[in-house]
Amino acid sequence: MIIKVGSRGSQLAILQAESVVRKLKKVTDANFNLVKIRTSGDSSLAQKKLGSGIFEKEVDEALIRGDIDLAVHSMKDVPTAIPEGIILAAIPERLPANDVFISREFCSIGMLPAGATIGTSSLRRAAQIRSIRRDICIVELRGNIETRLKRLSEGAFQGIVIAQAALMRIGGLCGKEEILSTDQFPTSPGQGALAVMARRDDKEMNEVASKINCEDAMEEITAERAFLKKLGCGCSSPVGCTASAKGKRLKIKCRLYSIDGCHSKLFQFDFDRGDPCRCGEKAASIVLEDENVRTFWGLGS
Repeated sequence: MIIKVGSRGSQLAILQAESVVRKLKKVTDANFNLVKIRTSGDSSLAQKKLGSGIFEKEVDEALIRGDIDLAVHSMKDVPTAIPEGIILAAIPERLPANDVFISREFCSIGMLPAGATIGTSSLRRAAQIRSIRRDICIVELRGNIETRLKRLSEGAFQGIVIAQAALMRIGGLCGKEEILSTDQFPTSPGQGALAVMARRDDKEMNEVASKINCEDAMEEITAERAFLKKLGCGCSSPVGCTASAKGKRLKIKCRLYSIDGCHSKLFQFDFDRGDPCRCGEKAASIVLEDENVRTFWGLGS
């Protein structure tokens, strides 16, 4: 049997898909073909706004058509509404969810001089940086991880903030990065994790994929995505949410920010494990009822 695994064609996406294939080879005797799929998102990186799921759409469509048997995505890029006909079949063991600060000259955000520039296109990261350094200039930086690291090396910015997991996967960690605490910098739901997608009615592929599923990672991601979905797609304010499943406990850490970073509030929840969707929704409900959040998010009374 040959299993066709689909992925975007970027360096990071291919490395991610290859890591999934290595895990699958340990649990099945099947052979694998890695199918690189160029997406409209890959050719639109210079655009100001990219819609949710733009990088995954063509890969998912290939899965639905039967051109591939499994698809591999960065979990944080998968929309909360998964296309009909496919299913999240597995989440392998998650890498660290943290963001990291990288600079050619400075070891931390705190060491940057006033007026220094940090490159990011993330509203969340921009607000988080402003919440601790109001004197830092945020400059838009788009593109894949290779592009962002190249811009940094060329001196376009004094620093950038990217996902630690992405840097680990391309072998880019050098030990000089500042790993940002999830207390101050809770991350995008799903960051650090990979999604293995299969057709809903393909029992064989679902069974194969389930063999590399990490129960802890699946609970964490399910809770984070339920939290984000409960907040509502219309919420434009920056928010970070990082869950941790250990032993019998599921802990959810989230922080909401005003756009300018002047206001924020950290929430920490501790739940019994077993129903991560309910836990994420309950956490979001509590957050949305908080008076401070309602004020700086402009939710009214």
